[in-house]
Amino acid sequence: MEHLRRRKAALAAAAELGVDTLVVNKLTNIRYLTGFTGTAGVLLLSAEPLLVVDFRYGAQAREQADGIAVDGDCAPPQLWPTVRRILADRRPGRLGVDPRNLTAEQYLALAGVVDGPVDTTGLLERLRAVKDADEVAALTDAADLAEELVRRLPEWLRPGRAENEIAGEIEYAQRHLGAERSAAPILVSSGERSVLPHGAASGRVMRAGDPVVVDMSPVVRGYRADITRTFHLGPAPAEYRRLHDAVVEAHGRAMAAVRAGVRASAVDAVARTVLAGHGLDGYFKHSLGHGIGLDQHEPPLLSPYDDTVLRTGMVVMIEPGVYVPGVGGTRIEDAVVVTDTGCTPLTSSDPALRVL
Repeated sequence: MEHLRRRKAALAAAAELGVDTLVVNKLTNIRYLTGFTGTAGVLLLSAEPLLVVDFRYGAQAREQADGIAVDGDCAPPQLWPTVRRILADRRPGRLGVDPRNLTAEQYLALAGVVDGPVDTTGLLERLRAVKDADEVAALTDAADLAEELVRRLPEWLRPGRAENEIAGEIEYAQRHLGAERSAAPILVSSGERSVLPHGAASGRVMRAGDPVVVDMSPVVRGYRADITRTFHLGPAPAEYRRLHDAVVEAHGRAMAAVRAGVRASAVDAVARTVLAGHGLDGYFKHSLGHGIGLDQHEPPLLSPYDDTVLRTGMVVMIEPGVYVPGVGGTRIEDAVVVTDTGCTPLTSSDPALRVL
């Protein structure tokens, strides 16, 4: 089974660092390695793995965790004291921990059991960067749902409606279509608010002549979609069309640059070069994209600062955007699967400006 294969790969990577037991408490990492979907737990990953949960999740963990022993009887406040006791009894060898996922109190509890935990920051996220067939299938289903939402947006976007109303329409529709939830707040930014790259929906009422940027992230079987499209309520001014056309060009050129063996930073540079040619690189402030999966933002990061070499099976977002005060903001975002010869888009609805 995939969970067993993933655990073996994680243990092999840990062994290269001299680690005998990985202490895993990031919930998406636990789900990746076991299938457990609860909201509290600690996985002690070793040759004899143990998932420690409090009594609220004992039955769920025993049902979901694939081939894993479960300790699930403690009260919620006793989860970490229970982990400490188990480690003291088991003689786990050298512990590996990712300090980013531990509070100071949790880290000190572990340090009191063993000497010198090994820093394994990013070990599991690097393994998760290349998706297996089950993961790509879930990501594809989430992307298909996101595309259906894009098809419905023109029904909802019109002058006189508030951004929050549109977010509500999206939330209701995605749940009706089978999404578990949104991975992130639904972004609907109109008019002057379109220059906000992370413009969460507000009470602003849309008006004729507004640009509207909509960013949605439905979750299916734990895996995220992420899609952004830009609309204009009525005819768009020439300067705004110039912005959007430049973003469409950057999006297409960057997507064409994606393939196994290319550095993440090189793909980002393609988009920045296109926008610089239009005098807009100063208005593109964020990275070009990021990996996606059980988390909304995963390695690699398509940015000037990440030289990760893309590998077949990685799934990354391509999302150039420009945000010009006084003119407006625009962004396009799609997911692609990296292949040996290029990439396969998971979302591919028309990126052209949609005038409603």
